[in-house]
Amino acid sequence: MKNIRTALAACVALAALARPAAAQRFAIGGSAGIVNDVSSGVVFSGFKWGEATGWFEYRMEEHTALRLTYGSMWTQQSKSGATVTTPDGDLTLPKLDERVGYGIVSVSYLLWEGFFTSGLFAGIGGYGIRPDAVPAEAQPYADRDETVFGWHAGADGEFKVWKNFGLVIRLTYHNVSAHPHRQFFNADGGVVARF
Repeated sequence: MKNIRTALAACVALAALARPAAAQRFAIGGSAGIVNDVSSGVVFSGFKWGEATGWFEYRMEEHTALRLTYGSMWTQQSKSGATVTTPDGDLTLPKLDERVGYGIVSVSYLLWEGFFTSGLFAGIGGYGIRPDAVPAEAQPYADRDETVFGWHAGADGEFKVWKNFGLVIRLTYHNVSAHPHRQFFNADGGVVARF
């Protein structure tokens, strides 16, 4: 994750040097929301509370923004609660938790601006899969502790509440090159300040 943080810092520095500062060219924000592991299929009942993000945004052009986001998802490991076959018979695994921390770079295209601003975004980044400790019998089926790359895409909207402050809603799909391959869908709400 150290290399990812260095790369994100370099992107911020380059974005800051790209143009002189203008009114509301920069923004910072934070959000929290729900996450659904859609690696094996989409089930709407799969949404659970468990994500928080913080971001820095730089408006490069009138309708284009660069966003650097650090987030954390609290979810379950890929085989949590599954029944697996062992030499001693079938074993139903207990609830196996994990934390997925990520640092991502997104480019956002703003579709419409006004009281409500909407946008589409996509980008790449690094994901740290950090499984909690598991019982000895579940160890062979636990997710790896690893740092991998992934990509994401989504849509968001911002409601202007006051001169430089707004409320944000954001839907994000994450495709993570972990072992096993993971996919998450997040729905967040938060606040943003522009300066």
